[in-house]
Amino acid sequence: MLMLRMAMRTLLAGGLRSVLTIGSVAVCVFVFSLLLSLDEGVSAMLERSSDKGVLIVFEKYKACPPYSRLPVSYASQIAGIEGVSAVTPVRFLLSDCGTTTNLIAVHGIEPDQFRTFRALDVDDSAWQDFEAEKGGAMVGRKAAEKYGWQAGQTVTLAQLRGVSFTVRGVFDSGGSSLDEVVLVDREYLEQSINEIGEVTMFLAKVGDGADGGAVADRIDSNFANYATMTSSTPEKGFMAQQISGFSELVAFAQLIAWVSLGLLMLATANSVSMGLRDRMREVAQLKLLGFDSRLAAQLIVMESLLTGLLASLIGVGLGIAVLGNGMASISVEGYTMYPQFTPATALASFVAGVGMCLAGGYVPAQRGATRPIGLALRGVD
Repeated sequence: MLMLRMAMRTLLAGGLRSVLTIGSVAVCVFVFSLLLSLDEGVSAMLERSSDKGVLIVFEKYKACPPYSRLPVSYASQIAGIEGVSAVTPVRFLLSDCGTTTNLIAVHGIEPDQFRTFRALDVDDSAWQDFEAEKGGAMVGRKAAEKYGWQAGQTVTLAQLRGVSFTVRGVFDSGGSSLDEVVLVDREYLEQSINEIGEVTMFLAKVGDGADGGAVADRIDSNFANYATMTSSTPEKGFMAQQISGFSELVAFAQLIAWVSLGLLMLATANSVSMGLRDRMREVAQLKLLGFDSRLAAQLIVMESLLTGLLASLIGVGLGIAVLGNGMASISVEGYTMYPQFTPATALASFVAGVGMCLAGGYVPAQRGATRPIGLALRGVD
């Protein structure tokens, strides 16, 4: 307890230097926690938005969903392939709703089939109204909250060829990417943009006991000699492929974050060294009062520990404040990811910050505490 009080007093006596050190460590911990949260968000999106038993049938050689075009007539052929228990077409459109950074995905679906592929928490009467009205729409919870849309409201997306719809209800998809999506009737959407009979992709459900890989091969073999060929992939793999560039960017950013923590360790070491340079006489006086080199080093390390604890708490607190409400999101190719600030993320960020401070303070503490008393008493004023 005495060591703790002495370390706290020394830290407070550091004044501006202590404040700047704690601030820099807190910012690094905050940025590190954001990058970890983003990686967790990508993993959570892939897990929540995909079904292991569903294949995505996509146009071969197309890199992203908005450019895939498959004839809707393929649906009946896919349904007849061995191992396929159900199939439904989906048309993707990405709409700019006001600004270039505020994208919303519009999916044209078959309302009577879609809920067999996706688990949606939705009012049944609202869904029935949606099925009955060609110009109706069901809006994901996040999209409704972001734009303030409510049931009964008519919305026009001017930058998407004037497509309009009437909101018939709001659904929740359990945190999947669909929470940012507007669902409309496929035929209505095709007519609105004057592209009849073309869809982005098909969702094909693999029957019980069937091998997904074999079913995918059979689907693609069926259309191998068609003018528009297909590429069938398990849904999770398809989504991972679509956001692969973003995932690589996140991985690179995390590498930068680790490098930043290394620089933080050096900065902490420099701060401790500068502080010791100004207090060498104090260290010498402690040793004259009976403190051995080990205790003197522990006092200095305790100061670094307090710095790390305070800064890491501030950094993690900032992360919770920024991401704790779950409203931050990033959309890539129509798939939306929400950074996940989990307890594991908070703990990892906290430990990283404290660990870097301890590592940064250890070597200067050992060198300063073992300096001969005579030399220490000649310390710098």
